Amino acid sequence: MKKRVPRRALIGIFFLAAMVGWHATASAQAPEKIKLALHWNAPAHQFLQYYAAIKFGYYKELGLDVELLPLAGSVPAVLSVSAGDAQIGQASSDAILVSLASGAPLKAIFMFYQQTPNGVIVFKDSGIKSFADLRGKTVASSASSPDMIILNARLRELGINSEKDLNILNVAPAAKLTMQLNGQADASTGLADFQYIQAQMQGRKVDFLPFSTDAAPLYGHAIFTNNNWLEKHQDSARRFLAATVRGMKWAHDNIPDAVKMVVDWDPSVKVDPEFAKRGWEVNLNDLVINKRTAQNGIGNMEAAGWGNLIKILRDGGVLKADVDPAKIFTNEYIPKDAPKW
Repeated sequence: MKKRVPRRALIGIFFLAAMVGWHATASAQAPEKIKLALHWNAPAHQFLQYYAAIKFGYYKELGLDVELLPLAGSVPAVLSVSAGDAQIGQASSDAILVSLASGAPLKAIFMFYQQTPNGVIVFKDSGIKSFADLRGKTVASSASSPDMIILNARLRELGINSEKDLNILNVAPAAKLTMQLNGQADASTGLADFQYIQAQMQGRKVDFLPFSTDAAPLYGHAIFTNNNWLEKHQDSARRFLAATVRGMKWAHDNIPDAVKMVVDWDPSVKVDPEFAKRGWEVNLNDLVINKRTAQNGIGNMEAAGWGNLIKILRDGGVLKADVDPAKIFTNEYIPKDAPKW
């Protein structure tokens, strides 16, 4: 006579078999590899969302294996994604636009900086409170840099000719702030989350005149991808942004631990924790978050923000071909629960 297997035991056997099968399938499907090109080749607060998503396994939970590819600037990051060496990247919007105008298959999928970090650094006691006050002043900048191109555009709006009405010191990018701090310039172009912080940490009392305004927003650094890759990996892009936004939420809510993460990310590189803290706070308070993100959520883009930058780059002779702002970006892959900060 056959022994009857109890119903409870059968359920246990079926459950065990299902679990074994699930693990076998998961093991057979290796995580999808994604290379992420970054616009700087050292640990930085701008990359905290990726550090957190990697360290806490957010990408792995969604079946992705993300490898960071640190590069020496936005142009190399854009070229890497354009060539297909990396699938996704983070870089300045102007570098993305220049590459798009030359025919590169790129698509912006998340606007990290809702406004460009570029602007003009001035001393608090200089009397310079607006771009109009730069008339007759000496400004240290780099003639071919986006800084100078955007500054010229802002000055033209006020009827000011930088060649006639200002004394422009054309220097290497690394020397701009030095010229100002040494007393050789009244002001210098720079970044709100870099040179501006450097000046503050040297004990100098400075103000910052941002190029981007609520009336005429100019986008900053964006997360973008190779459009040829995107067409075949739409779900991968969606999962990548879901994990990245989760990493950004953590870094937003845990600033002291986030700063430590930047400092500890690569032990071979010394990172000043105070600089990392100030940089991340500037990112959150002034660049990542603004009135538009409170309405639409972080990462979302509009054609106007791209269009403003296109016009400036076209007028400055940087863009040789016109670019349709509506075709540059998509908000389709941003998580629906992206925070409205």
